[in-house]
Amino acid sequence: MLRKLDISHLSTDNILQLANSSEECCAGLCHNLHFLAKTLLSLADNKVSEFSLESLCQLGHGLSAIAILLPALMQLQKSAEQQISNIPED
Repeated sequence: MLRKLDISHLSTDNILQLANSSEECCAGLCHNLHFLAKTLLSLADNKVSEFSLESLCQLGHGLSAIAILLPALMQLQKSAEQQISNIPED
């Protein structure tokens, strides 16, 4: 779906902002995954093996959202960078 997203109508500033914010969001999601992994490993090291159904549900929804958002953000960033490379220099 995002491959069909037309960003050609955006200004140069908006395209640069899109590329930067996509990169920042992607980095934030990766940072969150790293934090989550460290937390789960710490829980395992401390023999914490029980989770509430609510916690497991939140974890599942969060991971699903990240799995959808990361490729989408990477595609947005790629599209913005391609658009930037096509902008004539002043």
